[in-house]
Amino acid sequence: MSITITDTKILLGERLVEGSISIQDGRISRIGKAGHLPKPEERIDAKGLIAIPGLIDAHVHLRDLELVYKEDFSSGTLAAAAGGFTTVFDMPNTKPPTDSEERLLEKMEKARTAINVNVGFYAALAESADELRGMVEAGAAAFKLYMNDSNPDAWHHDDAKLLASLTECGSLGVHVACHAENGSAVSKIQEKCQAAGKNSVRDFLKAHAPRLEIEATRTITRLAHQARSRIHVCHVSTREALKQIVNARRRGTAVTCEVTPHHLFLDRGDLNREAGLALMVPPLRRTGDTRALWKALIRRTIDIVASDHAPHTLEEKTANDVWAVKPGIPGLETTLPLLLTRVHRGEISLGTVVRVLARNPARIFGLRTKGQLGREMDGDLVLIDPKTRFRIDSSMFHSKARFSPFDGVECVGRPLMTIVSGRKVYDKGAIAEKNCGSIVIPRVRS
Repeated sequence: MSITITDTKILLGERLVEGSISIQDGRISRIGKAGHLPKPEERIDAKGLIAIPGLIDAHVHLRDLELVYKEDFSSGTLAAAAGGFTTVFDMPNTKPPTDSEERLLEKMEKARTAINVNVGFYAALAESADELRGMVEAGAAAFKLYMNDSNPDAWHHDDAKLLASLTECGSLGVHVACHAENGSAVSKIQEKCQAAGKNSVRDFLKAHAPRLEIEATRTITRLAHQARSRIHVCHVSTREALKQIVNARRRGTAVTCEVTPHHLFLDRGDLNREAGLALMVPPLRRTGDTRALWKALIRRTIDIVASDHAPHTLEEKTANDVWAVKPGIPGLETTLPLLLTRVHRGEISLGTVVRVLARNPARIFGLRTKGQLGREMDGDLVLIDPKTRFRIDSSMFHSKARFSPFDGVECVGRPLMTIVSGRKVYDKGAIAEKNCGSIVIPRVRS
């Protein structure tokens, strides 16, 4: 299969150049003038559009298995394609959880014939070195550590055991992504509130206080430094937690981090207004934190933007008791338009958007043939219209989660076509071809 995209602007680094892109057998074969490229089986006129590398979301929850009522591999990856993402990494807190070699292989086997973009799979961090090695050999792209686990008997609450596990991951050359929040403290505050009949948004914020994120970030960066392992701190939401990461880097710790669009663009006022529809963990913070995160993104302190796409049913998001609300929001179909709107306003460059949504995730997670447009790179790319205006409407999502705290927000710029391995998956609002995705297993740990 060969395809040529003609008469487009191509983002190469920070520069936009006029040209055409030839994709042969799933790889980019040449970038240049249309007349100098081989004759393709299909030609796409992309006049007025911009070609960027296929985006990579390092933090999504595709659900499936026993949670197909929330999302499944097909619907979740269709949402990814509609949002301009050609590769996503699925988290392990499914039902059942991806916490063994057998469960990882089972999950991969079910996904193989259902995914519409490329998918890599996290596995839950294990205590046993043999289990860790087995899951890496089976194809785990990275491990996930949930420090917010409220079980007081969980093995990773023991620093010595966690240090040993991190050390093994360091020797295996595989990243450990971390939800940095002191789960034991969160649980105690929540239990106290529930016993007193307190169930407001304010009580939820009290249980998930910033200091609990800061404490956990300090702990995991300290242990990672001792273990000489590589960690990735997920959904940083406070400026003080970010300071812990900066300090760890100064000590030589191999730590990267991400921020979500909701922590960049929303704050506590939105949570008070939207209630459960804007509830997630860590929760929305004060305006000062959102501003600090935005500045850190522009200054390259934050490595990537990840959606933390977390679909639930509307009933699960609108419970009267805040403790019964399922935390998380869908984000695959809103992330790129929200950032492109800031590009339109001149607050961030398109090159920066591609850096945090494609180039850096590819580098961090060892996807050496993704994240950039160039010869012999994978034929994963997105054509965006930088000028189109529209309002976010969750009723039109491809995800099963038809809600969003961004409903009604006006955006400027959106993906019009998503190409995965040289095959059109998404085209102007419609799904063009299904089941184009492949399982992603980083070949070289770096």
